[in-house]
Amino acid sequence: MARTVLVTGANRGIGQQVARVLAEQGWDVLVAARDRKKGESTAARLRRDTGGRLKAVELDVTSDTSVATAAQKLRDGAIRIDALVNNAGVYRPPTLEPNFFGPLRVTLALLPLLRDGATITNVTSGLGALANLAPSEQRFLANPALTREALVAHVREVTDEYGFSKAALNALTRILAHELAPRQIRVNATDPGWVRTDMGGRNAPRSIEEGAASVLFGVTASETGGIFRNGRPIAP
Repeated sequence: MARTVLVTGANRGIGQQVARVLAEQGWDVLVAARDRKKGESTAARLRRDTGGRLKAVELDVTSDTSVATAAQKLRDGAIRIDALVNNAGVYRPPTLEPNFFGPLRVTLALLPLLRDGATITNVTSGLGALANLAPSEQRFLANPALTREALVAHVREVTDEYGFSKAALNALTRILAHELAPRQIRVNATDPGWVRTDMGGRNAPRSIEEGAASVLFGVTASETGGIFRNGRPIAP
């Protein structure tokens, strides 16, 4: 039986390359994109390029309604998901909604569709390292007793900044890994590095293929609750 993966922000950049590689490997790929037409165009192009099975899913990670509608359509289609890649994100403010609340919103909505033993990969950034934050924020996010409820409440009160949005996502990754351990769902954050995408710019040192390879590690990782770059653990 083919495995199924849903990749958010899959109509371009790293997300599109992740979708391409997984389709080539025989996965059924759900190409999630905010713009329905762009998602459908990407899925069609990748089907031609790879000969794989790809289907577009209209999904705006910043919208409760959009995410709920997408989840219901997948449920109606009896879709079960083996891997979720929370790739969609932005660099310029506002960042907290797409970079933190988006992955949380999508994960919670799709939990009933995730198989036991599935993986969740949250795409993070080296700019989210705790060392880049104020000491008070470092202590808060690194607290092993931090709960999802406390984290969400705190994030709603802070200044919107890219580095913090990714640091909060890293903390959320750790929390979800603990929460979902009874179902053997592994949750990790992966850093693609500085990549030549629309977000990273043409002067970035890494190719889209290199960035996607770093993200792809999380799809089949046996570890849980970690932060990785190029398949190697890095400091939160």
